Amino acid sequence: MAKKTTEQRSIEEQLKRLEEIGDLLDRGTLPLEEQLAIYEEGVVLARQCREYIEGAQARIITLSQDLRASEDASSTRE
Repeated sequence: MAKKTTEQRSIEEQLKRLEEIGDLLDRGTLPLEEQLAIYEEGVVLARQCREYIEGAQARIITLSQDLRASEDASSTRE
């Protein structure tokens, strides 16, 4: 089975992988070069997760504003 790229992983899979990376780095048993590669992967994942969360927050704000606007419009018609 082909390994999923970070873009193909769900946010939950990305967060789980970040936890795995943290655990691996905390152990300190990997060779330095491997630790660097895993750290780089973690930085990429953290950035992608942050961007996803920021996008989700923006969507929630927009939806909330739309809901308030439609509620205000319907209350002024009554």
